[in-house]
Amino acid sequence: MLGGLTGLVTREVGGAVRRNVTVLVLYLLAGLLAISAAGYGLDALHTVLAISYGAIAASLWIAGGLFVAALLAVGIALYVKRKPRPDRRLAAAVAAAPLAASLVGNRKFGWRAGLVGGVVVLGLILGRQFARGGDDGEV
Repeated sequence: MLGGLTGLVTREVGGAVRRNVTVLVLYLLAGLLAISAAGYGLDALHTVLAISYGAIAASLWIAGGLFVAALLAVGIALYVKRKPRPDRRLAAAVAAAPLAASLVGNRKFGWRAGLVGGVVVLGLILGRQFARGGDDGEV
């Protein structure tokens, strides 16, 4: 029973990893193309500004614009970092409860499934507690 379950989990995880790697590579390619396009656009803008205002002024305008864009990105990053994360533990427990009840009630799996599920949940709880460093105030 566990061999088939392990094989199923392995296939599912392998497929998910393969899809995620493909999506990541496509995002990286899109990012590289966007950076290249932005470089060409900045070069064209520099040429237009150099004709109108001179080369030094054009370079300063481009540098100033890039600096403002960097400050904006840092501000957005700080805002997102400070935003509290939603607590999804209750939603996960509500979603998993019917599945756990059906597995425990099934004669084929019986108490073994309940035991394995309990061990997994206990491991998740302890892992999160250890990752946070505990709430008991010890250093």
